[in-house]
Amino acid sequence: MSLIELNNVSKFYGRDESRTVALESIQMKVEVGDFISIMGPSGSGKSTLLNILGCMDVPSVGEYLLKGRSLKGVDHKELSHIRNKVISFVFQHFALLKNYSVYENVELPLLNRKLSTKEKREKIFTQLEKLGINKLYKKHPTQLSGGQQQRVAIARALVSDAEIILADEPTGALDQKTGRELLELLSSINENERKTIIVVTHDDKVAQYTRRIISINDGRIAADVANTENPQDVFKNTSNL
Repeated sequence: MSLIELNNVSKFYGRDESRTVALESIQMKVEVGDFISIMGPSGSGKSTLLNILGCMDVPSVGEYLLKGRSLKGVDHKELSHIRNKVISFVFQHFALLKNYSVYENVELPLLNRKLSTKEKREKIFTQLEKLGINKLYKKHPTQLSGGQQQRVAIARALVSDAEIILADEPTGALDQKTGRELLELLSSINENERKTIIVVTHDDKVAQYTRRIISINDGRIAADVANTENPQDVFKNTSNL
């Protein structure tokens, strides 16, 4: 049984003559422990696909199976529960709350869980220490570098113990060195913790860090191939991500 399975998924916006096809007849399987990049130019449908995978949107046609369970007809409350427990997100611009400390930002996925203050604290500091930002727990996002903010966002994604991490252009707001460190971090999380990671990107160098590359164009999957490149070779002698 696949972790994720999309069967003939299409997404339409508008009606009749004004109807726009964002995705068309998507067939896709994701296995536990996959590290996948979804590539495509602006307007190709990759963000729509990510939104459906992340249960932030639903297909117009077709079926989404998550861990063997069809999500057809599932209500918004249950989809929200899935986003909190099974799927977590890392965004290009971090999506941190500026008035919250690092600790409070990472704590957000745990607020509705029946955990003691001690249990929450242990979970949060486990992730902060793993990502090397435990000494920053009292600081606010405006006091952090871009790389530090993205590490906070990753800590927030990991603290929920979600099985799937969806990353939307995670290096887009970072310089080359910091972006490379982030990709190495995601690769380590995938390999050592068996987290299933799906990265949406327009950048081939970012995609080369993943082990499977799905190319999407005009709402359709154009290619789905295993990646055999060594990312260290891809980044050698390059000036930017």
